[in-house]
Amino acid sequence: MPKFTSAERILLKSIVATLSIKRVLEPEIIKEIFYQTNKTVTPRYLSYIKQQIKKDSYHWYKSMREGQYEYIHEFKERINEITDLQKMHHEIINNDREPTSVKQTSLAELHRLNITLSNYFEVAPTVVNRITLPTAPESKTVRESETEQESTITV
Repeated sequence: MPKFTSAERILLKSIVATLSIKRVLEPEIIKEIFYQTNKTVTPRYLSYIKQQIKKDSYHWYKSMREGQYEYIHEFKERINEITDLQKMHHEIINNDREPTSVKQTSLAELHRLNITLSNYFEVAPTVVNRITLPTAPESKTVRESETEQESTITV
């Protein structure tokens, strides 16, 4: 079996994960790997890749579950990523040199990003409220109208 570079291993995991989610059969996954890398993998190696994906996923989930702030950090990173993409699409839209078709495509993508970001902000309070924030000496008390309970937010 040929050796894979680091980039090819990442590509392999991506191909296997995507096609496994779509419930594509193993022979078809092997064909797709060959199509994209020009290298053949055995069914045994494909099984090994699937196990690695499960192991990596488990470790990621465990660290997100156990690390209070890692999950919030990851959540914030996704929001920042969407915001950066929105800025790039605004630049495309405002660029007079871009063709109208490119601007229309960029507007459509900007709309999708706005919806995604809106969904993230809708979920954000739930994510933050599930994690107990430490109380600091300099803190403000905020009254929540829905639950009428006091919660401390560190400023």
